[in-house]
Amino acid sequence: MNKANFIRRDKQHSAVTMAAYYTFGIVHELAHLLAAESVNLMAATQGEPVNQTGNICWDNLFSIFIDRQVHIHIHIHTDDVDMTRHQEMFVRHTGWIVSLLLAYFVCRRFGTSSAISMAAIITAVEGLLTDLCGFGQLLPFGNSNTNTLSGTTFFCGNFGVLLLHHWWLTNKGKKSALDCLEQMVSITMMRGAQSGGVVTYVPNGKNNMKAIRTRVVNGKRTDLSKQVRSEVQKTFKPRPGTDAVLLAGHTRFATSSKASLSGTHPHRWSPGSWKRVYNWSTNRVEKTWVENFITHNGDFDFLAIRGQTYDLEAIQRWLSVTTGTPTPAVVDSCAVAGILDLLRAKGCFALSIRYAICFGNFEKGTNSKMAQILSGSTSDPNDFPIYSDLEKIGTIFEKVLDDLLAKPELEARGGKKCQSLADIEDSVTARTMLAGKICRSIGTRSMSAMKPIASFVDLLQTEYEVNDADEEALDYTSSRLFAFCMMTVNAFFDNDLFQSTKLFLENAKGSFGLSTSSTLDADHQICFAARGQTLSVSFYPSKGIVCFGSEQAATKAGMNAIFGGSDMKEHGEWHRLDLDDLGGEIAVLDWGSSKSAVSKPNRHLESHSMMGGKLRLVLHQESKSLSTDGEIYHRMTQLSDNVLIKAPQSSKSGGSKPDLVLSDIESIPGVIKNIQDSWHSSNASISMNRLTAHTFSSCLRERLREHVKGNVAPKAVDILLTGCEVSLWLAEQFAADLQKCFPKLNIEAISSNKLLGLFGQDLSIPATGFKYSAKTTNLNDSIVIIVSHSGGTFAPLACSNLLQSATQNIFVVTSEWDTQIGKQLRAMDADDNDHATCRIFSTEIGVRPAEPCSVSVAGTHQLLTSLLQYISVVILSDPTFLRVTGAVITEQDIKILERCSHMNVEALSEITGSSSFGYALDRKTKIQNHLHSAGDLWAEHILENARAYIMSFVYVFVTVTAGYPLLSFVAGMAGLDMGNSPWAYAVRFLDAALYFWLPQINIILIRLIQGRELKHRMVGRTVVIGDIPWVAQSAEAFLSKIFAVSYSIAGVNVLSGNPCDHLVHRHTHRVVRGALAIFGRPDGRLSALSTAEASVCLSVNQASSIQSLGGTCESITIGHNPFKLDLSKNGIFLKRHRPLFLCERLLIESDADQEKLAASQRLGPIPESTSKWRISIVSEIKKVFLRRRHEDTVGRSIHSILDCSISVKRPHRRSAPALLGAYLNIEENEFFSADSEDKSEDGNEEDKITVADVVAEEISSHKWSSEVRRIFETLDDNSDGILSRAEFIRGSIKLNPKLSEEEAELMFREADRDSSGNISIDEFTQFIAGTESGLTLKAPASHRDHRGIIQVEMSNEKFFGEDIRRLNAARDKKDVDFVLARSQHLCQELYESRVASLQRFVSMTVMFHHMGRRVENFFSNISFGLLGYRIDRTHSIMRIATTASPVSGSDVRHRMEHMRLVKKVKRSLDVISSAWLRYRKQKNDLSTSIRQS
Repeated sequence: MNKANFIRRDKQHSAVTMAAYYTFGIVHELAHLLAAESVNLMAATQGEPVNQTGNICWDNLFSIFIDRQVHIHIHIHTDDVDMTRHQEMFVRHTGWIVSLLLAYFVCRRFGTSSAISMAAIITAVEGLLTDLCGFGQLLPFGNSNTNTLSGTTFFCGNFGVLLLHHWWLTNKGKKSALDCLEQMVSITMMRGAQSGGVVTYVPNGKNNMKAIRTRVVNGKRTDLSKQVRSEVQKTFKPRPGTDAVLLAGHTRFATSSKASLSGTHPHRWSPGSWKRVYNWSTNRVEKTWVENFITHNGDFDFLAIRGQTYDLEAIQRWLSVTTGTPTPAVVDSCAVAGILDLLRAKGCFALSIRYAICFGNFEKGTNSKMAQILSGSTSDPNDFPIYSDLEKIGTIFEKVLDDLLAKPELEARGGKKCQSLADIEDSVTARTMLAGKICRSIGTRSMSAMKPIASFVDLLQTEYEVNDADEEALDYTSSRLFAFCMMTVNAFFDNDLFQSTKLFLENAKGSFGLSTSSTLDADHQICFAARGQTLSVSFYPSKGIVCFGSEQAATKAGMNAIFGGSDMKEHGEWHRLDLDDLGGEIAVLDWGSSKSAVSKPNRHLESHSMMGGKLRLVLHQESKSLSTDGEIYHRMTQLSDNVLIKAPQSSKSGGSKPDLVLSDIESIPGVIKNIQDSWHSSNASISMNRLTAHTFSSCLRERLREHVKGNVAPKAVDILLTGCEVSLWLAEQFAADLQKCFPKLNIEAISSNKLLGLFGQDLSIPATGFKYSAKTTNLNDSIVIIVSHSGGTFAPLACSNLLQSATQNIFVVTSEWDTQIGKQLRAMDADDNDHATCRIFSTEIGVRPAEPCSVSVAGTHQLLTSLLQYISVVILSDPTFLRVTGAVITEQDIKILERCSHMNVEALSEITGSSSFGYALDRKTKIQNHLHSAGDLWAEHILENARAYIMSFVYVFVTVTAGYPLLSFVAGMAGLDMGNSPWAYAVRFLDAALYFWLPQINIILIRLIQGRELKHRMVGRTVVIGDIPWVAQSAEAFLSKIFAVSYSIAGVNVLSGNPCDHLVHRHTHRVVRGALAIFGRPDGRLSALSTAEASVCLSVNQASSIQSLGGTCESITIGHNPFKLDLSKNGIFLKRHRPLFLCERLLIESDADQEKLAASQRLGPIPESTSKWRISIVSEIKKVFLRRRHEDTVGRSIHSILDCSISVKRPHRRSAPALLGAYLNIEENEFFSADSEDKSEDGNEEDKITVADVVAEEISSHKWSSEVRRIFETLDDNSDGILSRAEFIRGSIKLNPKLSEEEAELMFREADRDSSGNISIDEFTQFIAGTESGLTLKAPASHRDHRGIIQVEMSNEKFFGEDIRRLNAARDKKDVDFVLARSQHLCQELYESRVASLQRFVSMTVMFHHMGRRVENFFSNISFGLLGYRIDRTHSIMRIATTASPVSGSDVRHRMEHMRLVKKVKRSLDVISSAWLRYRKQKNDLSTSIRQS
């Protein structure tokens, strides 16, 4: 019974303790809540607008009573950093102070041993730890403001929405609007997203607006778009009946400092305050809350003030003095906000006076006070009048204005009655009269009130005797005082938001994507500006929403916005306006009811009605880089019902978190197939790529004609490719392939940054280490191909503008038609009213938010492959182009490449596990399993440290908490005395050693369990990628971005190199036990690539042979040749997915001959019946394959590549050196077959090649080529560089009189390889060489259309070379095979660079994604989602580098205009010179004829 009572009392004691602890926790949180409300209440009493939602709400009360926590938000608009910090400290420390006092009184009342006292003490200690010591932030202040210095803002993006329908203010409408805003932020984040913010304007009383700014600094693994939405959602509570709501935001990427709130947009320089501002509708001055905000993308370098240019540091110092506000943040954009504070003065005389003092010059002498402030010789804020003094002076102006308005009978001289502010604003005479009256009022009665500005305005009127009698007779118009009054009056009437933005851009130097807004105008206006940075505005009249932003794709978020209103469906189509960022353009959107959207200086600009008449748009172009058209819709891009416009992809998906990287990889086969289809001739009239190709071919033909005429400078660039990062690497590979095909063309691939450095500014940036310079790089009339997936990266975008001054032949390879570069190129032809010209090659991939690039790389590479084939067809179709380009590629090569490219789709489907239609395959393929297994293995390598850490954590906590280390526990259980015996100390020593080496022991245990290599080093892993340059670099970028935000305990270091070049030199010294290496192997079964694969294998072996303690790096090879290297850990072999090349066929025939020889020696000759049986079996197999080819779309290429005409029982798997040796043997046998009869009969004499033999051969070859050229010139009667039919026949008969004309005709047909009717020197040389050796081969006839263009269809041969082999069956088979196999070398190289390498890259992305996803899921699973992160993004989130680098956007614009002018002058001089030469020649001819007559 006593025991039962004890248990009952113990339970009661525990229940009381828990209840008391719960209650004291609630009191603690309520103390925080009440403290925060008192702070907000104090701010409201001081006249500052605060958050109207408050902290006392159902959500917080629920959190307090259920979770014992509270979310405090202090929305105070002040830049007083100390004040904000003190407010936070007050709220934070209130909690622990209250808990401590409560514990003291409870202990005194109940004693320290009671249950209630124990709960109070625990609560107080908890409060001390959290609130005072900072162990965990229980008070997440939503809008704290710190003053951490930050550097210049780069890679930023503007965004925002304007809601013009009452439905958006309903609960469903608010959610839909926030969804749209979140998607805009998500897309804009591609420019960089370390922080972001939004300013929301909502009504604050009658005729007054307030701004609520929310800013967020993004974490490494958090989603900025969701954070911004969450913060905006707390403040986005407009009142019912509001006509419009404006939200303007910005995402930021900082480069020279850490991201902080002080550097985050939207920026404001001066804190908001109440000011005396006139209301135009009532003609009365009212107290109005004034606060200006800007968002800025770009760089602000200089500002011109009073005719002098000042840098950013001087401007910031000047703003601190003139505004009376210390610099809020050192970022350049914040200074833009400060200048807007000075310029936006309409309606307020105090602000207008400050504007006149700052920007006008009304002082005597040169060393004025303002000049001293600007120069930095004085920075004392007391040197400039404070705002209250300016407001007192402003009352003088107000009194005169009120008197003028109070006397409507008074007329302006020659003007109408001044009955309202609008009347005075419209009348220059009335303004002059008002300024004169103010001047007289100051000069006669109010001179003392002007003392605060006496240092800046010359108030003395020494030439006049001032008294009341002659006041009206005085003329002040020539005085500085009158000029000051006149400038103040003009600013009062003119300096609205549009004029202020215009004035700023007129005097600023830099690049600007700018949005400006103010509480004075936010109820009816917002202003935008673009110069050197893009900015677009999209109008959705049927939805009542306007989206604006730096990213064109972000403004298309309105296409996905769900609108529930029913009264605007008929209001028109959706359109987007892209501001002229090249020439500079300003736009204002006005949804107010006033008569004019802008002030008088800009009333000449046309006002365009938008959004069904709800909105007015006014535009001002700084320069006329775009043609002005009164019909604004001619400039706009239609978004609705436009097949060329793609709505942005929604990132939301039902269920689990979307894997954007996997989605990109799985879409690769479909993208490749669609690109190939778009280039097919059947789509010539509807495919944008074919239409662009038509324009491209016109430019190419014109360039080649200039070559034929000899008008192209020797070192001029014919085709220039440019881009950045991955796009540049793809362009470099394309340029290399194109140069191989046409060696006489000058094809260059240059980084866009280098082009800007060379041509984008007056003082060029030297391209040290490269051959390029402004003088050696001739780009006049070059064909330029800009490769940019996003179409918005700053450097390529700037090049699209800059290079227009040198050439008009500019094209872009991008992801869709609707990009920034596409817009600039379309504008080139719009100026000439040419709407048929297309300049955009598109992969039609669209915006891809995942930062690791996979589908964009594959799609761009495939498009360039199709472009290579198209260029080849254009050149091969014209014999003269063949000659001037030195074309090496043949029609057969194009057919083979087309076949390999077509079958590549199925190969990629097998690698990715997804069909070209976007569906997953029925089962995992063998290659997928191998790639995933390799990814799993490497993921286990990477995760072993994290697993060992967790095991160590568990072991330490369990053993220490229990008090029994493992060995001590075992010893004790075994009966060993653990007192002070020597054995006890030994056991404890071993336990200490176990603790010390515990992580290493755990790693060894993990490796033993998983069966992995034990000798690897126990450190972070390094991955080395070896392949051809574009694959290695692209795969490195992909993998490094996959692990960009992984935890350091599971991070990787990624390196890359070319194993055929520098990988061994650069990275073998980094080889350690456990280093991970992956190598791409070219298909060495092809004779042209056997040496390349041998080089790669040698690099792999050299890296893998570096060992320590018996361990080395773990290497994997990926390739098509199914031979595993002994020193590699694993080999992943891709299927061929193509017919055999002739060289492979020769090897198989050689193996088959050897098998037959061996069989005949073993069994004797094969019976005829057996041979017939084999033939019948082969025939049946062919029929089955032919039938299944029509039934099985996936297996079609696999079966169609099988050549059943020959087979071997045991296919040989040869290593790279073995293949190289086999091909050398074949070549030697073919080459020396003619000399075999001259060998000695014993056959034992070793063949030796001496130096003398080589020298003799070279001399003979040189003499032979010189003799061929001499014969050609002899036959060329008219010396035009080609032989006509008549010249060849006549010359051949002359050289050999025994030759008949018919025989000469046959010889001509054989020599004329391209059937052009003429023979070039190259064709003649090949013909003579073939005649000498008997190796000229017949090729299938070309198929041409009515224009003479070669029509190329993909090869349908069972093996490549089958048709030519059949056409030359009458010739010696060995000679034919030798020449034909050699002729396929170029095609094999193109297959490697255009097809096989793409398969290896996609294979690496599949493996790396699986590896990264495995690591990502591990941390998410062990932490129940708390430690989860996304592999599709990096910390910087800079998908598109959109800010000036390495030169300013304004420099590019100025330099472009300069280059364009220089080009025009040079062409004018050429025209004048040509005309003068023609005139002089005609004059001389006339004089000669007169003398002769």
